Amino acid sequence: MEEPAASDGGAISLLDRLFSFFNGDSDPERIKKRKLKQLGKSLNKQKYKFYKVRTAEAQPGLAKLFFEIYKLLSPAQQILQGAESSQAIKSIVIESYLSKDLLELLEAFSEQSIRELTQKHDTKKVASIMKDNIITFFGAFDGAMVRDIQQTYFLVSAFIELVRFDYYFLLKKFDSAIQEHNISYSPKFDSINAEYVVDDLKEFVDVLQVMPIDGDWDKVFDVLTQYRGVELVDRSKWKKLLGQLSAVRKSGVLVQIVQHAGKDPDFAPLKKASVEKIVEPYLNKLKSQTEITIQKILQEQRNSKVEQLVQKVFGTTAIHRTKHYTEKANMMFSKRMMGGFVHTAPMNYLKAFLIDYFKRDIRELHDLLVIRGQWSSQMMSNQLSAAFHEVMDVSQKVIAFDESLAEEGELGMKLKKAMGKVVEKDPATAKLLRQLLDEINKKAKHYIAHASQNLIQLGKGLKSVIEDYTTKDDPLILNWREVESASEEPIDERMKAAYAKMYYFVQLMQIYVKGE
Repeated sequence: MEEPAASDGGAISLLDRLFSFFNGDSDPERIKKRKLKQLGKSLNKQKYKFYKVRTAEAQPGLAKLFFEIYKLLSPAQQILQGAESSQAIKSIVIESYLSKDLLELLEAFSEQSIRELTQKHDTKKVASIMKDNIITFFGAFDGAMVRDIQQTYFLVSAFIELVRFDYYFLLKKFDSAIQEHNISYSPKFDSINAEYVVDDLKEFVDVLQVMPIDGDWDKVFDVLTQYRGVELVDRSKWKKLLGQLSAVRKSGVLVQIVQHAGKDPDFAPLKKASVEKIVEPYLNKLKSQTEITIQKILQEQRNSKVEQLVQKVFGTTAIHRTKHYTEKANMMFSKRMMGGFVHTAPMNYLKAFLIDYFKRDIRELHDLLVIRGQWSSQMMSNQLSAAFHEVMDVSQKVIAFDESLAEEGELGMKLKKAMGKVVEKDPATAKLLRQLLDEINKKAKHYIAHASQNLIQLGKGLKSVIEDYTTKDDPLILNWREVESASEEPIDERMKAAYAKMYYFVQLMQIYVKGE
């Protein structure tokens, strides 16, 4: 690769130091003047007539060079606006180095492909497949591939920097009538005080000095064409321009103009440009997006399952039974950067199930079977009854718990007091509130788990009774006819409906218990 030309400033500085040493002259201003004088001599010898040393004027020839660049790159300026920060370009560069097999594997990371996997396999299998895909894909990026990718991205970045240079701003100083992006315009450039363009030239030589002239520019334009869908420049004209830029850079003339016109003989352009590393962030993003997609799909499936179960249990999805242990109440905690109540959904469903169904329908069925029924096994009767009463006890506690969180309730007053002690930006003052919320959430979780456990036991007992009613061999309940006559509806239908409702409700609660 061609090395950027060094500025003449270094050689001049060395000669001046030697001259000063032997002559005992160490005055900085005199040294500076000698350097500038030497720069003037060098500029006069340049084949490029860009600068008039005697008057310190930038010549029309300099403007013509920039106008030639501008004519070629002006269309790209409009097309590549914002490209310097484009994530799409980084992805295109990286993916341009992928084999056909790797491109096919990359497609497996798309949301659509992952969704298709979740339709065929369970969660564990999907996670295992995607983990293997990540290992295979990441493993393909060896040192050689990463170096090639970085080199191409460096070239792309260098080209974008060259395109982003404000040629119009510089050229307007030479010809005030020039129009932006009008490449058919015939300019009439004047000589101007070179001080007016020193800062522009500094910016340009920084870009030019580090640009790899002999890079794979076809690869660069392939990437940018894919990025915008159009050819940005005439590639043959670009190669010709590269030759001109290479010669100008090698001559050091632009650096010398900056040094002389800016009266800064020690100015030196960038020697090396840093370029953002793009492979590791790309792979990390791919991995995190895959994980997020899987979690998103699982959450959607979970929400769908919850909705189906809620519909089966309650006949509607609009359930609002808790008054104070709610998501709405969490707004006051979020203002203090607190999590608040974390079991609001299952507690809402639990309270609704206990009040709307259990305390009425299940209670009536329990009394019919346990109190009116004559059991051949008192132990089984006692087990069923015990589970029923445990759930009834939970129902009373859940109601009391929710009411206690009212503003004037026991827990509500404690929360209000604890929140009053919280001072913004002082985490220590929130300790009491956190502890109180933790206790409240643990209590809610206990009610959910305890009710679920006893509903499972109650369901098992009810299932045995249903089987007993169906077989009637060695009966568990000895007076089925009496029980049947006491029921307003067919007893078998009531038992099956109750069992189904409890079964679906327990499934609903288990989704929340397992997900925490």
